[in-house]
Amino acid sequence: MEFFLAYFGISLVTGCSFADDLLCMLSSRIRFIAMSKKSRANKISRARRASPISAAPAAPIAERPANNDSTQHAWPARWRKIYVSVPALLALLASINTLWNGFATDDHQQILNNEFIKKIGNLPLAFTTSVWSFATSDIAFAIDSYYRPVFNVLLTINYALFGTSAWGWHLVNVLIHTAVTLLVFVIFKELTGRKWLAVIAASLFAVHPTHAESIAWVSGVTDPLTSLFFLSAFYFYIRFRERGRKGFMAVASGLYFLALLGKETALTLPILVAYSEFFYFKESAAFKQRMARILTFAFWFAVPTAIYFLMRYQALGGILFGSSPRYPLGPALATVPLAMTKYLALMLIPSGYSYQHYTDFIETFASLWFIAPLAFLIVLAGGIAAIRSRVLRFAAVWFVVTLAPALAVLRQFDPEYLVQERYLYLPSMGFCLAVALGVRWLAARKIFAASGGVAAYAITVVILIVWGAIYMTQNRVWQDTITVYKNSVAGDPDSPVAHTSLAISYYNAGRPREAEQEALTALALDSECAYAYLHLSYFAHRSGNLDKAIEYLERGAAAIPEGHITRHNLATINLNLGLLYAERKDMDRAEKTLLRSIEIWPRAVGYYHTGQFYFNQGRFEDAREMFEQTLRRVPSRFAMIHLRLGQVYELLGRREQARASYQKYLEFAPPNAADRAQVMNRLSQL
Repeated sequence: MEFFLAYFGISLVTGCSFADDLLCMLSSRIRFIAMSKKSRANKISRARRASPISAAPAAPIAERPANNDSTQHAWPARWRKIYVSVPALLALLASINTLWNGFATDDHQQILNNEFIKKIGNLPLAFTTSVWSFATSDIAFAIDSYYRPVFNVLLTINYALFGTSAWGWHLVNVLIHTAVTLLVFVIFKELTGRKWLAVIAASLFAVHPTHAESIAWVSGVTDPLTSLFFLSAFYFYIRFRERGRKGFMAVASGLYFLALLGKETALTLPILVAYSEFFYFKESAAFKQRMARILTFAFWFAVPTAIYFLMRYQALGGILFGSSPRYPLGPALATVPLAMTKYLALMLIPSGYSYQHYTDFIETFASLWFIAPLAFLIVLAGGIAAIRSRVLRFAAVWFVVTLAPALAVLRQFDPEYLVQERYLYLPSMGFCLAVALGVRWLAARKIFAASGGVAAYAITVVILIVWGAIYMTQNRVWQDTITVYKNSVAGDPDSPVAHTSLAISYYNAGRPREAEQEALTALALDSECAYAYLHLSYFAHRSGNLDKAIEYLERGAAAIPEGHITRHNLATINLNLGLLYAERKDMDRAEKTLLRSIEIWPRAVGYYHTGQFYFNQGRFEDAREMFEQTLRRVPSRFAMIHLRLGQVYELLGRREQARASYQKYLEFAPPNAADRAQVMNRLSQL
């Protein structure tokens, strides 16, 4: 990574082609670099003639707008070579204060308490498990929608390098962000042919405050990491259009595959390439030739996509999601315009940044909260179309397409996490390009023309200073978990979920009184806040007051009405209440409540804990039924369910099934699993 950053930076300053040099290194054709300009041009010409799209060679230089950046020509030559590194420098300077941050929120589970990343030998597991099942063997994390092996590989490598020293982890995030910013500049320069426009857009990208969540939070690195491969792949696609060399598309295809293994957002890359071919570069070829090109690119992307989905299916037990959606489709669709509007507001208005942006689901398409945002988005789209700027349309399409995956899975998220700032990391490229176009438009107006456009560029400097200052301030919010949720409460003091999040943070930090007070505040704000009842019950149980813990959950079960929006919270309350009844030896009520939990929301966690309840009671046939229901709902690689089934089958006298289940457990359990020796002993006796 440090090599990549340093080499890429040198390529920008010296004007050399990073793609050319890297591809030559990969193919060992070093002589190409030393060619004269004439012989190099001849070789490129021959390569184009041999290209599968040589019948309609791309001519992107001719398609670009004339480079009329008069401000650029006013700069001395040596400064023109240096100012292109300004965006990367801004990214580095604006992010450097994150090195003094610690670990926050999910970092504790995914890094500090993650036994898997502490051994390099566990790296293969990163490719066969989901994000959370790689971090823990808890059934609650066995099913999730996140398959991101490159992220888990990075965690493992970082742990080997830095251990639990947070500054090293943050340094990696900063370097990745700096490298991505360089790529943003290069791609915009190649697409528009205007270095100054690319510098402005990349500089805005470098310091936009929404990026703090992705950079200052160690676990938030998934979006920058994916963007690093995503943008590299897009860059090599552009080089392929210019040079016609298949090697560029081979590299682009490989980088696209790595981007897919980083995050699902990478699935949008083929869509952006198709749009670029069909609309952005439409002057370069006739309709049929453009369609032929799109089919050619589809071939290059189809193979890594197919491999990715196969790996994802094996790890999650499903192509799209590892479990059934948490919320209905209708309200999720009705909420999309509101979520999109909120994302645009976060990009445009530099305030109100928080880890939580509570957004209630819109339950009907007749709601004003659906109609008004939709009308706004339609007017905005019409305005962009009316301007008739090819680059502006590309910026808008980039923003919408790369944000689409986050909008498509709204039904998987709780209301407090429907809108997340880190999901704007890659889409923000489009917004920053649009702002840069606005600056160039202002510079060309008569009111600014007298000053040679200096006044317009001064506005850019002011924006950079304001955004940079807010970005650096927001970085400090991610100092630890408590500061994160204190900021959430400060941003929305009437949010009960923000208070419950702060409550559990206080409790985990050894501050139980403050934790209880925050949970009670949440309950005062909303008597139907499930998290408040769950947290207060947890606090009481940990303090040894079982009756009070049960009382809080009984109140919650009575207060929260059953509905398609509340069902999973109500089911969770009933599950925990049933387990507490069992602890109090009230077995009839425990069984009834556990089964009620499954009735409200049939899911693996409910079946698993109910099966364990039956197992502890010696009701092995009932336990078998519950564990088999669990097995149908979790990925086959979840080792613990095979252990439980093996134990039940053995006690029921089903020796062959017990042996098969134990062998499955040994196949999927980590080498250092605590139960491995015991299982091997049981197998030897069967």
